[in-house]
Amino acid sequence: MKETDSLIFDLDGTLWDASETVYHAFNDSLGEIGFDITVTPKQVRDFSGLKMDDIFERLLGAVSKDQFDAFVKVYDQKEKDYLRKNGGKLFPNVEKTLEKLAANHRLFIVSNCMAGYIEAFLDFYNFRNYFQDFECFGNANLPKDENIKRIVHRNQLKNPVYIGDTVWDKESSEKAGVDFIYAKYGFGMIENAEKKIDSFEDLLKL
Repeated sequence: MKETDSLIFDLDGTLWDASETVYHAFNDSLGEIGFDITVTPKQVRDFSGLKMDDIFERLLGAVSKDQFDAFVKVYDQKEKDYLRKNGGKLFPNVEKTLEKLAANHRLFIVSNCMAGYIEAFLDFYNFRNYFQDFECFGNANLPKDENIKRIVHRNQLKNPVYIGDTVWDKESSEKAGVDFIYAKYGFGMIENAEKKIDSFEDLLKL
Protein backbone atom coordinates (compact mmCIF):
# COMPACT_ATOMS: atom_id res chain seq x y z
CA MET A 1 0.00 0.00 0.00
CA LYS A 2 3.03 2.35 0.05
CA GLU A 3 2.32 3.54 -3.47
CA THR A 4 -1.41 3.97 -2.80
CA ASP A 5 -2.62 7.37 -1.67
CA SER A 6 -6.24 6.40 -0.98
CA LEU A 7 -8.60 3.49 -0.35
CA ILE A 8 -12.16 3.45 -1.70
CA PHE A 9 -14.42 0.86 -0.07
CA ASP A 10 -17.54 -0.92 -1.15
CA LEU A 11 -19.93 -1.15 1.81
CA ASP A 12 -22.10 -4.31 1.87
CA GLY A 13 -19.96 -7.43 1.97
CA THR A 14 -16.81 -5.39 2.51
CA LEU A 15 -17.27 -3.27 5.63
CA TRP A 16 -20.46 -4.75 7.09
CA ASP A 17 -23.31 -7.21 6.65
CA ALA A 18 -26.68 -5.48 7.03
CA SER A 19 -28.69 -8.23 5.29
CA GLU A 20 -30.66 -9.19 8.42
CA THR A 21 -31.83 -5.60 8.82
CA VAL A 22 -32.37 -4.87 5.13
CA TYR A 23 -34.51 -7.94 4.47
CA HIS A 24 -37.00 -6.83 7.14
CA ALA A 25 -37.26 -3.39 5.54
CA PHE A 26 -37.56 -4.94 2.07
CA ASN A 27 -40.33 -7.35 3.05
CA ASP A 28 -42.27 -4.71 4.97
CA SER A 29 -42.13 -2.46 1.92
CA LEU A 30 -43.22 -5.22 -0.47
CA GLY A 31 -46.18 -6.04 1.77
CA GLU A 32 -47.20 -2.42 2.17
CA ILE A 33 -47.59 -1.91 -1.58
CA GLY A 34 -49.32 -5.27 -2.10
CA PHE A 35 -46.66 -7.55 -3.60
CA ASP A 36 -47.13 -11.17 -2.53
CA ILE A 37 -43.43 -12.02 -2.27
CA THR A 38 -40.78 -12.07 0.43
CA VAL A 39 -37.01 -12.11 0.32
CA THR A 40 -34.50 -13.83 2.59
CA PRO A 41 -31.25 -12.49 4.08
CA LYS A 42 -29.37 -14.75 1.64
CA GLN A 43 -31.14 -13.13 -1.31
CA VAL A 44 -30.21 -9.72 0.05
CA ARG A 45 -26.55 -10.80 0.20
CA ASP A 46 -26.76 -12.26 -3.33
CA PHE A 47 -28.14 -8.98 -4.65
CA SER A 48 -25.44 -6.96 -2.93
CA GLY A 49 -23.77 -4.61 -5.39
CA LEU A 50 -26.71 -4.33 -7.78
CA LYS A 51 -28.73 -1.16 -8.30
CA MET A 52 -32.27 -1.14 -6.89
CA ASP A 53 -33.95 -1.31 -10.30
CA ASP A 54 -31.87 -4.38 -11.20
CA ILE A 55 -32.72 -6.04 -7.88
CA PHE A 56 -36.41 -5.36 -8.35
CA GLU A 57 -36.38 -6.72 -11.89
CA ARG A 58 -34.69 -9.95 -10.77
CA LEU A 59 -37.21 -10.42 -7.98
CA LEU A 60 -40.43 -9.56 -9.78
CA GLY A 61 -39.65 -9.42 -13.47
CA ALA A 62 -41.47 -6.80 -15.51
CA VAL A 63 -43.48 -4.36 -13.40
CA SER A 64 -44.92 -0.99 -14.25
CA LYS A 65 -42.99 2.18 -13.52
CA ASP A 66 -45.75 3.22 -11.12
CA GLN A 67 -45.35 -0.02 -9.16
CA PHE A 68 -41.59 0.34 -9.02
CA ASP A 69 -41.80 3.99 -8.01
CA ALA A 70 -44.32 3.12 -5.29
CA PHE A 71 -41.98 0.50 -3.86
CA VAL A 72 -38.93 2.75 -3.96
CA LYS A 73 -40.78 5.54 -2.17
CA VAL A 74 -41.84 3.24 0.67
CA TYR A 75 -38.56 1.34 0.87
CA ASP A 76 -36.43 4.46 0.81
CA GLN A 77 -37.84 5.56 4.16
CA LYS A 78 -38.12 2.12 5.75
CA GLU A 79 -34.51 1.26 4.93
CA LYS A 80 -33.25 4.41 6.65
CA ASP A 81 -35.49 3.84 9.69
CA TYR A 82 -34.45 0.20 10.10
CA LEU A 83 -30.74 0.88 9.60
CA ARG A 84 -30.59 3.81 11.99
CA LYS A 85 -32.29 1.71 14.66
CA ASN A 86 -30.65 -1.69 14.09
CA GLY A 87 -27.59 -1.07 11.93
CA GLY A 88 -25.66 -4.01 10.56
CA LYS A 89 -22.84 -6.29 11.65
CA LEU A 90 -19.28 -5.13 11.04
CA PHE A 91 -16.85 -7.68 9.71
CA PRO A 92 -14.15 -8.65 12.24
CA ASN A 93 -11.59 -5.99 13.14
CA VAL A 94 -13.03 -3.34 10.81
CA GLU A 95 -12.95 -0.51 13.32
CA LYS A 96 -9.40 -0.96 14.57
CA THR A 97 -8.17 -1.52 11.01
CA LEU A 98 -9.87 1.64 9.74
CA GLU A 99 -8.25 3.58 12.56
CA LYS A 100 -4.80 2.37 11.51
CA LEU A 101 -5.44 2.85 7.79
CA ALA A 102 -6.76 6.38 8.28
CA ALA A 103 -3.46 7.39 9.88
CA ASN A 104 -1.66 7.01 6.53
CA HIS A 105 -4.33 6.87 3.83
CA ARG A 106 -7.36 8.86 2.73
CA LEU A 107 -10.49 6.68 3.03
CA PHE A 108 -13.71 6.80 0.96
CA ILE A 109 -16.86 4.77 0.28
CA VAL A 110 -18.64 4.12 -3.03
CA SER A 111 -21.74 1.92 -3.03
CA ASN A 112 -24.69 1.15 -5.31
CA CYS A 113 -27.05 1.83 -2.41
CA MET A 114 -29.85 4.35 -2.10
CA ALA A 115 -29.25 7.85 -0.77
CA GLY A 116 -28.93 7.88 3.01
CA TYR A 117 -27.62 4.32 3.34
CA ILE A 118 -23.96 5.25 3.73
CA GLU A 119 -24.88 8.02 6.15
CA ALA A 120 -26.80 5.48 8.26
CA PHE A 121 -23.71 3.26 8.37
CA LEU A 122 -21.39 6.11 9.32
CA ASP A 123 -23.72 7.42 12.02
CA PHE A 124 -24.56 4.02 13.53
CA TYR A 125 -20.88 3.30 14.18
CA ASN A 126 -19.71 6.91 14.50
CA PHE A 127 -17.29 6.45 11.60
CA ARG A 128 -17.54 9.86 9.93
CA ASN A 129 -14.09 10.80 11.23
CA TYR A 130 -12.51 7.96 9.21
CA PHE A 131 -13.97 8.75 5.79
CA GLN A 132 -13.32 11.95 3.85
CA ASP A 133 -16.03 11.53 1.21
CA PHE A 134 -18.54 9.04 -0.18
CA GLU A 135 -20.81 8.53 -3.17
CA CYS A 136 -23.71 6.23 -4.05
CA PHE A 137 -26.11 5.32 -6.85
CA GLY A 138 -29.02 7.01 -5.11
CA ASN A 139 -27.50 10.49 -5.26
CA ALA A 140 -27.43 10.92 -9.04
CA ASN A 141 -28.48 7.49 -10.42
CA LEU A 142 -24.98 6.90 -11.73
CA PRO A 143 -23.36 3.43 -11.96
CA LYS A 144 -20.56 2.50 -9.59
CA ASP A 145 -17.73 3.11 -12.06
CA GLU A 146 -18.92 6.68 -12.61
CA ASN A 147 -19.22 7.25 -8.87
CA ILE A 148 -15.69 5.93 -8.34
CA LYS A 149 -14.54 8.43 -10.97
CA ARG A 150 -16.45 11.17 -9.14
CA ILE A 151 -14.64 10.42 -5.90
CA VAL A 152 -11.27 10.32 -7.66
CA HIS A 153 -11.86 13.61 -9.47
CA ARG A 154 -13.55 15.42 -6.58
CA ASN A 155 -10.74 14.57 -4.18
CA GLN A 156 -7.88 14.72 -6.70
CA LEU A 157 -6.72 11.19 -5.95
CA LYS A 158 -3.55 10.10 -7.73
CA ASN A 159 -3.29 6.36 -7.09
CA PRO A 160 -6.44 4.99 -5.42
CA VAL A 161 -7.48 1.38 -4.98
CA TYR A 162 -11.03 0.03 -4.69
CA ILE A 163 -11.83 -2.77 -2.22
CA GLY A 164 -14.96 -4.86 -2.89
CA ASP A 165 -16.36 -8.36 -2.79
CA THR A 166 -18.29 -8.93 -6.03
CA VAL A 167 -17.50 -9.28 -9.71
CA TRP A 168 -19.52 -6.08 -10.24
CA ASP A 169 -17.08 -4.28 -7.96
CA LYS A 170 -14.16 -5.59 -9.98
CA GLU A 171 -15.75 -4.60 -13.28
CA SER A 172 -16.59 -1.14 -11.99
CA SER A 173 -13.03 -0.62 -10.79
CA GLU A 174 -11.67 -1.62 -14.18
CA LYS A 175 -14.05 0.74 -15.99
CA ALA A 176 -13.00 3.55 -13.66
CA GLY A 177 -9.31 2.81 -14.20
CA VAL A 178 -8.71 2.06 -10.53
CA ASP A 179 -6.81 -0.90 -9.07
CA PHE A 180 -8.95 -3.51 -7.30
CA ILE A 181 -8.59 -5.66 -4.19
CA TYR A 182 -11.00 -8.56 -3.72
CA ALA A 183 -12.48 -8.93 -0.23
CA LYS A 184 -12.61 -12.72 -0.26
CA TYR A 185 -14.48 -12.92 3.05
CA GLY A 186 -17.49 -11.07 1.63
CA PHE A 187 -20.64 -12.09 -0.25
CA GLY A 188 -19.34 -12.57 -3.78
CA MET A 189 -17.05 -14.96 -5.62
CA ILE A 190 -14.28 -13.77 -7.94
CA GLU A 191 -11.97 -16.31 -9.53
CA ASN A 192 -9.49 -14.07 -11.33
CA ALA A 193 -8.69 -11.29 -8.87
CA GLU A 194 -5.00 -10.40 -8.88
CA LYS A 195 -5.04 -8.98 -5.36
CA LYS A 196 -7.21 -10.33 -2.55
CA ILE A 197 -7.56 -10.30 1.22
CA ASP A 198 -8.91 -13.11 3.40
CA SER A 199 -9.90 -10.73 6.20
CA PHE A 200 -10.33 -6.99 6.49
CA GLU A 201 -7.23 -6.53 8.62
CA ASP A 202 -5.14 -8.12 5.84
CA LEU A 203 -5.18 -4.67 4.24
CA LEU A 204 -2.52 -3.72 6.79
CA LYS A 205 -0.18 -6.34 5.31
CA LEU A 206 -0.34 -5.12 1.71
